[in-house]
Amino acid sequence: MLSVMAPQIPTNTGRRLGERIHLDDVFIAWRVDEVLPGRLRDKPRPVEVGRLIDVSVSGASIVAPGAPELRPGRAVVIRLDDAEAVVRIRRISDFGDEDFRLFGVEFIDSDLVFRDWINGLLSARRPDEHGLGWDRAD
Repeated sequence: MLSVMAPQIPTNTGRRLGERIHLDDVFIAWRVDEVLPGRLRDKPRPVEVGRLIDVSVSGASIVAPGAPELRPGRAVVIRLDDAEAVVRIRRISDFGDEDFRLFGVEFIDSDLVFRDWINGLLSARRPDEHGLGWDRAD
Protein backbone atom coordinates (compact mmCIF):
# COMPACT_ATOMS: atom_id res chain seq x y z
CA MET A 1 0.00 0.00 0.00
CA LEU A 2 1.39 3.35 -1.03
CA SER A 3 0.73 6.29 1.26
CA VAL A 4 0.72 9.80 -0.11
CA MET A 5 1.41 12.66 2.23
CA ALA A 6 0.14 16.15 1.58
CA PRO A 7 2.91 18.67 0.93
CA GLN A 8 3.91 20.67 3.97
CA ILE A 9 3.46 24.41 3.65
CA PRO A 10 6.43 26.22 5.15
CA THR A 11 5.49 28.65 7.88
CA ASN A 12 7.30 31.77 9.00
CA THR A 13 9.56 31.87 5.94
CA GLY A 14 9.99 35.63 6.18
CA ARG A 15 8.77 36.02 2.62
CA ARG A 16 6.11 38.47 1.60
CA LEU A 17 3.07 37.59 -0.44
CA GLY A 18 2.78 39.00 -3.92
CA GLU A 19 5.01 41.11 -6.06
CA ARG A 20 7.42 43.60 -4.50
CA ILE A 21 7.11 47.04 -6.03
CA HIS A 22 10.21 49.20 -5.82
CA LEU A 23 9.47 52.82 -4.90
CA ASP A 24 11.45 55.99 -5.51
CA ASP A 25 11.58 58.66 -2.79
CA VAL A 26 8.42 57.77 -0.88
CA PHE A 27 8.87 59.19 2.60
CA ILE A 28 6.70 58.25 5.56
CA ALA A 29 6.23 59.31 9.15
CA TRP A 30 7.77 56.51 11.28
CA ARG A 31 6.79 55.76 14.87
CA VAL A 32 3.65 57.91 14.79
CA ASP A 33 1.56 58.20 17.99
CA GLU A 34 4.31 57.02 20.36
CA VAL A 35 4.90 58.74 23.67
CA LEU A 36 7.98 59.32 25.80
CA PRO A 37 7.41 58.54 29.46
CA GLY A 38 7.92 61.57 31.67
CA ARG A 39 8.23 62.13 35.38
CA LEU A 40 4.91 63.92 35.63
CA ARG A 41 3.26 62.99 32.34
CA ASP A 42 4.02 61.41 29.02
CA LYS A 43 4.79 63.58 26.01
CA PRO A 44 4.48 62.79 22.33
CA ARG A 45 7.60 61.40 20.68
CA PRO A 46 8.76 63.55 17.77
CA VAL A 47 7.81 61.76 14.57
CA GLU A 48 10.75 60.33 12.67
CA VAL A 49 11.06 60.12 8.90
CA GLY A 50 11.46 56.81 7.10
CA ARG A 51 11.73 55.90 3.45
CA LEU A 52 9.67 53.15 1.83
CA ILE A 53 12.01 51.09 -0.36
CA ASP A 54 9.47 48.61 -1.68
CA VAL A 55 5.98 47.35 -0.87
CA SER A 56 3.86 44.28 -1.52
CA VAL A 57 0.38 43.25 -0.49
CA SER A 58 1.65 41.91 2.82
CA GLY A 59 4.58 44.13 3.80
CA ALA A 60 7.32 46.61 3.04
CA SER A 61 11.00 47.45 3.38
CA ILE A 62 11.59 50.70 5.23
CA VAL A 63 14.81 52.57 5.96
CA ALA A 64 14.35 54.49 9.21
CA PRO A 65 16.26 55.57 12.31
CA GLY A 66 17.23 52.62 14.47
CA ALA A 67 16.65 52.42 18.22
CA PRO A 68 17.34 49.74 20.86
CA GLU A 69 13.64 49.36 21.64
CA LEU A 70 12.83 48.50 18.01
CA ARG A 71 13.07 44.73 17.80
CA PRO A 72 11.41 42.02 15.70
CA GLY A 73 7.81 41.58 16.81
CA ARG A 74 7.33 45.23 17.78
CA ALA A 75 4.36 47.08 16.26
CA VAL A 76 4.95 50.54 14.78
CA VAL A 77 2.48 53.05 13.32
CA ILE A 78 3.45 54.65 10.01
CA ARG A 79 1.78 57.49 8.12
CA LEU A 80 1.84 58.44 4.44
CA ASP A 81 0.11 61.81 4.04
CA ASP A 82 -3.31 61.14 5.63
CA ALA A 83 -3.07 57.34 5.39
CA GLU A 84 -2.00 55.24 8.38
CA ALA A 85 -0.97 51.63 8.87
CA VAL A 86 0.23 49.51 11.74
CA VAL A 87 3.20 47.33 10.84
CA ARG A 88 5.05 44.59 12.73
CA ILE A 89 8.82 44.52 12.48
CA ARG A 90 9.92 41.13 11.13
CA ARG A 91 13.62 41.75 10.56
CA ILE A 92 16.20 44.49 11.05
CA SER A 93 19.37 44.79 8.97
CA ASP A 94 22.37 47.08 9.05
CA PHE A 95 23.23 48.60 5.73
CA GLY A 96 26.23 50.83 6.35
CA ASP A 97 24.78 53.83 8.22
CA GLU A 98 25.08 53.60 12.00
CA ASP A 99 21.97 55.74 12.64
CA PHE A 100 19.58 53.99 10.22
CA ARG A 101 18.41 50.42 9.73
CA LEU A 102 16.56 48.52 7.05
CA PHE A 103 13.32 47.20 8.55
CA GLY A 104 11.36 44.38 6.98
CA VAL A 105 7.78 44.85 8.13
CA GLU A 106 4.43 43.17 7.64
CA PHE A 107 1.16 45.07 7.50
CA ILE A 108 -1.04 44.30 10.51
CA ASP A 109 -3.77 46.88 10.01
CA SER A 110 -4.33 49.90 7.82
CA ASP A 111 -7.00 52.41 7.00
CA LEU A 112 -8.78 52.37 3.63
CA VAL A 113 -6.70 55.21 2.22
CA PHE A 114 -3.46 53.28 2.83
CA ARG A 115 -4.89 50.07 1.33
CA ASP A 116 -6.17 52.00 -1.69
CA TRP A 117 -2.68 53.47 -2.19
CA ILE A 118 -1.07 50.00 -2.17
CA ASN A 119 -3.79 48.54 -4.40
CA GLY A 120 -3.34 51.46 -6.79
CA LEU A 121 0.38 50.66 -7.08
CA LEU A 122 -0.41 47.01 -7.75
CA SER A 123 -3.13 47.82 -10.29
CA ALA A 124 -0.81 50.11 -12.22
CA ARG A 125 1.60 47.17 -12.64
CA ARG A 126 -1.04 44.76 -13.94
CA PRO A 127 -1.74 44.49 -17.66
CA ASP A 128 -4.91 46.06 -18.95
CA GLU A 129 -7.59 43.37 -18.82
CA HIS A 130 -9.27 44.69 -21.98
CA GLY A 131 -6.10 44.36 -24.01
CA LEU A 132 -5.61 40.73 -23.04
CA GLY A 133 -8.87 39.22 -24.25
CA TRP A 134 -11.96 39.90 -26.23
CA ASP A 135 -13.64 43.23 -25.98
CA ARG A 136 -16.97 41.57 -26.61
CA ALA A 137 -18.20 38.03 -26.43
CA ASP A 138 -20.36 38.18 -29.59
